[in-house]
Amino acid sequence: MECLVCHSEMVDRKVAVDLRIGGELLIVERVPATACTHCGERIFTSEVTRSLQTLAKQRKTPARTVSIPVFSFNT
Repeated sequence: MECLVCHSEMVDRKVAVDLRIGGELLIVERVPATACTHCGERIFTSEVTRSLQTLAKQRKTPARTVSIPVFSFNT
């Protein structure tokens, strides 16, 4: 498959997805996707997308919790 953004090769792999819901950041690891080897563009199947939406709504106990530093961009 060819990337629609940069026309490079796309391959199947597992990726991490960041979901921002309200003021919360959820990170979902090992999500199946087709990803560009050059620019990182990702494509998810409709089934995977529905599963991500369900996971975000249900808010089950996470596999682990991480601390994430937050920076302000000052110009």
